[in-house]
Amino acid sequence: MTEVDRRAVLRGIASGAVAATVGLVIVPKAAESMLLPAGKISDVNADDLTEKARVVVVGPRRRHRRRVCWWRRGRRVCEWRW
Repeated sequence: MTEVDRRAVLRGIASGAVAATVGLVIVPKAAESMLLPAGKISDVNADDLTEKARVVVVGPRRRHRRRVCWWRRGRRVCEWRW
């Protein structure tokens, strides 16, 4: 089993502290921005908080050829590629 050095322990503690601080700063703002219907919070149904999904179907992507150039053995080579 490998030994744990002080730098690894301090790095773990510091990253945990940063994550906790970010969580405490961001989560209250996100909770405040959530829209709730007027009335008591206990009267809110889960169906009121969800939206129906919107589906957008995009047609098939058209493939087109393009001219591609690169260097091979000191010379420029250009070919058509899909």
